[in-house]
Amino acid sequence: MSRKISTLCAALCMTLLAVPSLAAPGTVRDVRIPIIVTESERAYMLAEMREFLHGLHSIQLALARGDMKAVALVAGPMGSLEHKIPPALKDRLPEEFLQLAIGQHEVFQVIARDAEAKQDIKHTLGQVAEAITYCSGCHDTFRIQAGRIKPAVR
Repeated sequence: MSRKISTLCAALCMTLLAVPSLAAPGTVRDVRIPIIVTESERAYMLAEMREFLHGLHSIQLALARGDMKAVALVAGPMGSLEHKIPPALKDRLPEEFLQLAIGQHEVFQVIARDAEAKQDIKHTLGQVAEAITYCSGCHDTFRIQAGRIKPAVR
């Protein structure tokens, strides 16, 4: 077995061992930080996440076809902050969560710019991996939970 394949196999095994959903039922506790939001805010946030997932899928399809113009067309809106977080929600989000969101938007701006300028599929694949790192970091750290919102103390 080549060194590259054995390294890949080792990385895959480590990843599978770290994936809680593959662990025995009842052996994993959810220790992620809860972000308490209203039910409508939760629906909004989950819809945004699904948009990113669909966008990543579209980017992967465009990369598979070698269509860098399509990559830029999909990544551009994902990088804009036109999906502004409602102010009442933004005020309750942890700073770390907001920093991950900003970082992710910035990565998509760079993907859109570089896709057209560099026309380099491997380069863009690396950038997509970076974008997914933001997704993973957020999902590993936080969980969105609908609940009662405590009034702000003044």
